[in-house]
Amino acid sequence: MKTPLSAAEGMLQAVVDRDLDAVLDAFSGEPDAYVFPEGPRWTTRGGDRIEEGWRAYFEAPIRIDAYRWVEGPHLFENDTLGQVTGVIDFDVYGDGREGRLRMRMTWLLRHERDRWRIVHEHGSQPLADPYGAGDWWPDGARPLGTQA
Repeated sequence: MKTPLSAAEGMLQAVVDRDLDAVLDAFSGEPDAYVFPEGPRWTTRGGDRIEEGWRAYFEAPIRIDAYRWVEGPHLFENDTLGQVTGVIDFDVYGDGREGRLRMRMTWLLRHERDRWRIVHEHGSQPLADPYGAGDWWPDGARPLGTQA
């Protein structure tokens, strides 16, 4: 049986392979599925709307050609829920240009009918100055768990 990680990475590879059916199969079709897309929309709720969003993505002149974990993946799993998180570099193409897009990614997966399906996806990037007061992180400080 697949793990939450293999299900999330399978979905990512399906995006790279331009396999819409496999991408759609990776997501829950239930009404409580809820994603925060990396594009201009705030949220997408419900399996039918998630499917509509992926169909539009595959028709757009954009693509992801590859992905690499930069940090993680970090995993949590019990009998019914799994979580996959980390930072990923995506090789992207859009508007005639190629580039790299670094994203913080989170997938929450639910065990549905003998397999893991994505019920929540969140992709984001840090904001330069979210409070308008500069960076609150002290000079020289390191995140917990990192080496000096």
